[in-house]
Amino acid sequence: MTSEHFKLGLNKAKLGLHVEAIEEFEKAAWEDPDNFEIQYNLGTAFLTLGGFDQAIISFSNALKINPDNSDALGNRAVAYLAIGDDKKSEEDKIAAIKMGAPPEGINTILEFVREKRKQANAFKQN
Repeated sequence: MTSEHFKLGLNKAKLGLHVEAIEEFEKAAWEDPDNFEIQYNLGTAFLTLGGFDQAIISFSNALKINPDNSDALGNRAVAYLAIGDDKKSEEDKIAAIKMGAPPEGINTILEFVREKRKQANAFKQN
């Protein structure tokens, strides 16, 4: 049975209303904390808004439920890289690729995040 809060969260996310989506996904997670889809979508919403620490927590929760999900691993790799934890990012990337994530796709996204991080660091130094 899919929670009403989860359905509302998905609809809000589709509309680009990520803050409202997070609120609904969090309510759904309280009702059903062991639901992979809820934890995964919560992580994705946090990742979209730049809430990298929260995204890592949500993706980690999702991976406790379904440890073989390459999408959750790949997204957590992105979040780890965004906060500067290159080692954990690389570990998740390797595991995601072993599970079937397309190497070109994950490497492209990670390179984009690296570039954004460099730009942010250069901006801080000026």
